[in-house]
Amino acid sequence: MNPQIYSQTTRRKFIKTAASGSLGSVIQCFSSHAAQDEPVPEGFTVLFDGQTWANWQHDPHLDGVWEIANGVIRLRTDEPPRVAGKDYNLSTTRKFKDFTLMIDWRLTGKPHVKPHQWLTDDGQFHTDAAGKVIMKDNLTWGDSGVYLRGVRAAQINIWCQPCGSGEVGTKFKDTQASHEERIKTMPSVRADKGPGEWNRFIITLRGNRVDVSLNDKEVIQGAWVKDLPAEGPITLQNHKDAVEFRLIFIKELDH
Repeated sequence: MNPQIYSQTTRRKFIKTAASGSLGSVIQCFSSHAAQDEPVPEGFTVLFDGQTWANWQHDPHLDGVWEIANGVIRLRTDEPPRVAGKDYNLSTTRKFKDFTLMIDWRLTGKPHVKPHQWLTDDGQFHTDAAGKVIMKDNLTWGDSGVYLRGVRAAQINIWCQPCGSGEVGTKFKDTQASHEERIKTMPSVRADKGPGEWNRFIITLRGNRVDVSLNDKEVIQGAWVKDLPAEGPITLQNHKDAVEFRLIFIKELDH
């Protein structure tokens, strides 16, 4: 792929441009002609070509689980029985250190009411006097996520929780960290679109710090993730819920 002339001098400028019609038209063109030498944002490379598993570790046990259809990566909800010891998430073949990732996603399940854990403003679970986690009914249409450097501790959540998508690794929050650090892992605003609509993450990871933009809104700034490996793949979570991904670009950052 040949980079084009869409220059961004800062990450914020890139986010703004990515949401605009100019870059949107470029990406629409790329999506329609995935096998062609179409322009991509300057400095970025393509992780998904819209047609093949190039760049992805799609082992035989993932047949009937993850598929490519109509230019998107799709998680099937009728997957065959699982084999013990196999990983059913989908990861890139390459490992990455620091990067900016742009990825479109949508949850395509049927909306339904389901009990969810009730999260505090810093992502802990609300509990009752006996220490039992409090559950509340919530409208949901799916759950997934993107693991940075391949680890769940650095999951950027895709879900229907009231706090919104972009939240960083609920189950692995460091309870020894300060409230100020934990609250950075929670979205500052809910920026999700509705059921079946496409959303766009722009995720930047430097060292152990994460920034996330969702649909052109900064939802996470400077979240700290404990004990991250120095490098690892980009991993799409298999939560057994219907989800699709497309237009996956990455820009590796200098150290």
